[in-house]
Amino acid sequence: MTTISPTRVSMYDFLYQDIQPMISLLADVSQLSLPQTRLAIGSGLQAIVCALLTYQQRYQGQSVSKKLFNRSAIKELRRYNSMNFATIDATLYYRHDTADTVFKDSTDIIKASDHIASQIDATTLQVQTLLRCLCIIALRELAILADYSQLDYDEIDKWFALQPQFLSAERFTTTVPDTIPTNVEPATSEAPNIENTETELENTELKRLNNEQLSTIPPAFDPFWYELMAFTPNNNESAQDMQLATGNYLKAIGRSSENIQQGGHNDLLMFAEMSAVTLPHQRWLLQLAKISEIYLQRNRLRITSEPENPPKPPLVSLGVMNGNSDNTPATISEKPIEYDAPAPIWKNPVILIVILVIGSLSALATLKYQMQKSAGVVSATEEVLAQDSVKEHQQQDVAIVMVNDDENEAKETATAE
Repeated sequence: MTTISPTRVSMYDFLYQDIQPMISLLADVSQLSLPQTRLAIGSGLQAIVCALLTYQQRYQGQSVSKKLFNRSAIKELRRYNSMNFATIDATLYYRHDTADTVFKDSTDIIKASDHIASQIDATTLQVQTLLRCLCIIALRELAILADYSQLDYDEIDKWFALQPQFLSAERFTTTVPDTIPTNVEPATSEAPNIENTETELENTELKRLNNEQLSTIPPAFDPFWYELMAFTPNNNESAQDMQLATGNYLKAIGRSSENIQQGGHNDLLMFAEMSAVTLPHQRWLLQLAKISEIYLQRNRLRITSEPENPPKPPLVSLGVMNGNSDNTPATISEKPIEYDAPAPIWKNPVILIVILVIGSLSALATLKYQMQKSAGVVSATEEVLAQDSVKEHQQQDVAIVMVNDDENEAKETATAE
């Protein structure tokens, strides 16, 4: 069973880790030092995430997808696959329009910049430049995640609804223990115990995840941003303990760690446990977390020249999502349905009859056309001959009349003499 950190679906955690490689570039455009930029990025992302949550709370996921994720500035910026001077120039060009759309009022940007500037000992204008650039970059990265994960409007709403728990004070004040307590006693026999070995592997993976969380945890969220953006976190916690419900569900279908050998689902993807965070075990959310992890591993925001061929979108194996990587069905209900192979066309009597009827009708139509054509030629010939005969008779009659006239004239002449 494979576990993944819940922070992979946290917008704040994802953006904080994703933007780290381009700190020097942001420091250059905002004319800040590197320590100032690091501090300003943490506070700036808090303001941006809070502004996005406020926007979604007012307009819902459909507007987030159409008016934010699919706006022309984001599409233009997505043409770049790495960060360099060309990318940052496009960011500077679109920063005003995008930031003014995300924040409900331009005065909020000024207030946020003043608050951050007082923390890092910088001017408000310097922080405004950084905040607006951060806004369009963060929106671009979230749009890519939503696009690659193929989230619909309802899933975007659910994704945003999960974010306040990642910003809660309990999440940052709770320390992660160095060791994972277990209730499994070590095996006394010399032979290796399969269940104990699996438990040790799971504990090692959980410990590794916890260490990663500690190394990439962003600064604690400042509630000041809730007040500035007028955002009221709703009670989005599940009515039941989703970790417990997920465990019971996996036991019921035979996919828990207790009977993993019988089911053969060694690569089932699960969310690791995390203090003050509860996530539902839903396929779209796990897919989003896996794509987020792959995207972070690629380190695409590093400062480098634009690649000749853009990287392909990350693909998530359906076996990881379903927990059935092997080809052998785990249960009878999962056996594929076997269908009879279709008979070839030349053995299908219905198709043969249809072809025969069409061929016969075509032959009859051709024969009829030829007969009508021949009959038309004969009738035309007879008509021409009849016309010639009539002309002949007319010419002979005229000749007789002319002869009679001559004879009459001769008789008249003779009589006169």
